Order: sequence, then C-alpha cells, then structure tokens
Amino acid sequence: MKRWSRSAFTLIELLVVIAIIAILIGLLLPAVQKVREAAARMSCTNNLKQLGLACHNYHDVYKSLPPARKSLANTQGAAITTFPSDPILLNHHGLVYLLPFIEQDNLFKRFNQKAATGNFMASKVFGYPLSPGSQLSVPDAISSGNAALATFEIAILLCPSDGGTKTIAPGSVHYSPDGTAGRVTAVKTNYDFITQANGVNRYNWWRNTTIGTRYIFGENSDTKLVTILDGTSNTLLMGEQTLDLFNGVTTGWSYAGWVSVGIDPVGAWNVTFPPRGLNIWNYNNNPSPLNNQRGRRASWYNAASLHTGGVNFVFADGSVRFIPESIDIPNLTRMSRMADGETISNLPF
Repeated sequence: MKRWSRSAFTLIELLVVIAIIAILIGLLLPAVQKVREAAARMSCTNNLKQLGLACHNYHDVYKSLPPARKSLANTQGAAITTFPSDPILLNHHGLVYLLPFIEQDNLFKRFNQKAATGNFMASKVFGYPLSPGSQLSVPDAISSGNAALATFEIAILLCPSDGGTKTIAPGSVHYSPDGTAGRVTAVKTNYDFITQANGVNRYNWWRNTTIGTRYIFGENSDTKLVTILDGTSNTLLMGEQTLDLFNGVTTGWSYAGWVSVGIDPVGAWNVTFPPRGLNIWNYNNNPSPLNNQRGRRASWYNAASLHTGGVNFVFADGSVRFIPESIDIPNLTRMSRMADGETISNLPF
C-alpha cells in the first residue's frame, strides 16, 4: 500500500506564514529603530562631551574660553559708540579655534588666522554701517584659501540622528563663505555656542551687556571659568541645532554668515509660535509646507534636535545632559546666563 506524502505548502499555509513574518517584522522594527536612535543619541552625547573637553583644554592653554565668533561683519544693526565694529573684520567661527583640541590640528594649521573665513558684509548688501575705518580682512576668505576649508566635513560636529542637509549650497550672498552668489559648498555644524540672539543687532554685544544678563559666549567673548558665578554645573556651554532651518540657513562650522551668532535657547528675536524654548518648529504660523515640520527648526537661533522629546547640551563643567523640551522658560533662562545670581530649580535631568 502506497503512503501518501505532501511535498509543498498550500497557498493558504504560505499566506499564513507570510502574514506571521510580516507581524514579527512589524513588532521588531520599532525596537530596532529605538536601538538605532539610542546609539545615535549616545554618539551625539559623546560629540558634545568632546567639545566641552576641547573648551576646557583651550582654556588651560589660553586662560579663557574661545570666542563664539571673531570680528563680525554680518551684524544687521547699526554700529554705535558703545557697540563699535572691529577695525579688521574676520567672521571667524569659534569652532575653528577648537580644531587643535578635537584632533584636527592639521586642518587648523591650514587656516590663515589673519584673513577672513567668510566674506559676507551686511554693510555692502544692506547698508548697515560699520564703525569708521572698519574693513574686511585682507587677504579675504577666497584668496587666503580659508573659504575652501569650509568644505571639510568633521564627524564630531554632526549629530548622527540628524538626516538633514549637511551643506550650504552656493547661490546665496548671505550664507556663502565667499560673500558672493557662491562658489563654495560649505559644511554645516549641529553644535554651536550658547549666545544671545540680540548679538545680531549690535557689534560686540557681549562686551557691552550687563554681567547679570551675559551668556558665556558672544562675539569676541573671552570668558574665564572663574567668572561663571552661577557655577559651571549650572550654566550652558554649547547645544544642538538642526541642520534644516526654516528662517535662515544653519551656519557652517568655519565662518559666520548672515545672522550667524550662535544658539539662544530663550531667544525671542523673531515672532514664532511659541516664541521661545526647545524644539520650536513653527515659525509664526507661516503657511509654507516647509514650516512646522519636525526636524526643521523655526529660526536661526533656536536650539533643536532630532532626539525625541528634548535637546542635548554640554554644561560649563563638561557634563552633557539631555534637557526635555517641556522645560519652563525661567529655568532655561537661568541656565543660559552665567552670573545672574540664580540657579536652576530641582529638575529631573
């Protein structure tokens, strides 16, 4: 008697198996994404940790922290007696000064420190006055070769969670390092110094602000750690910004273009909705389809990240903490100022 045997699955059985596999993949995918984001966030934390350490090593050598920007020509406000522009304009980004301390000494040595890293001058485009006698550094960013160095991608300055556009394409006189229609494709940075947004309104704003309202960084800042009277563990040093931006263009790491002054977690220069805080995506309810999209921060000074629920910051003591986007503005203000006599309340981070 012949024994009957089955050599293949029936169609129904095959469909059931496929459905089970699809369900398992559906259950597994969020877990994989969570693990991937956890790894990316850890890498981001390490980047900021290294930048905090670089700031401290710079301080050990030069006895002060680096400036957030050096000799800006891109301020949109007028120069007045108490806020004069520098005689030689450089548009240096402070991250250039940290290069030797983040294993980029060879790149640092290629920069001409006496030349501009960015050629944009608001006075030429909009007529905003400089102080008498101020001029762009000669040689400029193009002839010195400094602009070409803006094309280098530095891994430690990019957050792996951010899949936005890394480069500033040629074509904008405001944001290109050559200060023309653009010949250089510059690379952005996800990390920047904590500065006051109002620095875009006056030259050398930092030097002229009161101690009680001053942040650690600004144009031509030279903060010493001992002057951070609220405590280094209570004061923000650097933070995150997304590569994509609605109102403006996220800055390149090597130079300052239009409205490139740094990150202000509580800045309210523009009318946004809400006007200030972390992870602000809505710029004044603008009807553009590009507005109010997670991952594209509202305006040029906003602190924002692609990490769910908050933003990474490095404090002046070198510690990195993830601050939830739900934090209230008074405490965020206290952390931004370095000597207002107020420290943060008990918070869960």
